Formats: sequence, C-alpha cells, structure tokens
Amino acid sequence: MGSLATAAGQAMLVAGGAAILIGLAATLPRTLGVGRRVLRLKRTVQALGCDVRGELERLASRREEAIRLLAPWRQIWRVARHPLVVAAFRWYLRRRQARA
Repeated sequence: MGSLATAAGQAMLVAGGAAILIGLAATLPRTLGVGRRVLRLKRTVQALGCDVRGELERLASRREEAIRLLAPWRQIWRVARHPLVVAAFRWYLRRRQARA
C-alpha cells in the first residue's frame, strides 16, 4: 500500500508541476505584452510631464509679466481710493450739480 501511495503522490506532484508550467507558458505572452505597454505608458507619461512642466513655466512667466504690467494701475487705484480723493471728487460733483 505504501508504494502505491508513493507512486500516486509522485504522479500528482508531476501533474501539479506540469499544470503550473502550462499555466506559466499560457500567461507568458500576455505578461510580456503588458510589460511592453507599461514601458510605453511610462514614456508617454514622462513626455507629457515635460510638456506640463514647460507649460507651467510659461504660465509663471506670463503671471510675472501681468503683475509687472498691472503695477502702475494698482498704484493709481490705490491713490484713487484714498479718502481725500473721494471727498474731493464728491465735492466737485456737488458743485457741478449746484451750477446746473
């Protein structure tokens, strides 16, 4: 009985190993294909990352340019909102309406 169990165990071990090898052989082409697609995707992501970084740098330079160009207008707006300027403007409007 012992030799029969040994032979059956060895046969099952060989069958299990064969099943594993067949499964590996069946999945190998798909696995390699996935690997190639992953590499292509990584290259695409890196290329798009470079594009995004370039666009962000261009956006930062345009923002700096806009800040520089708007600086005089900000100064004018700050002066125009001063209480004395507002009071003088209101006085002028009242005087003009009184003439009319």
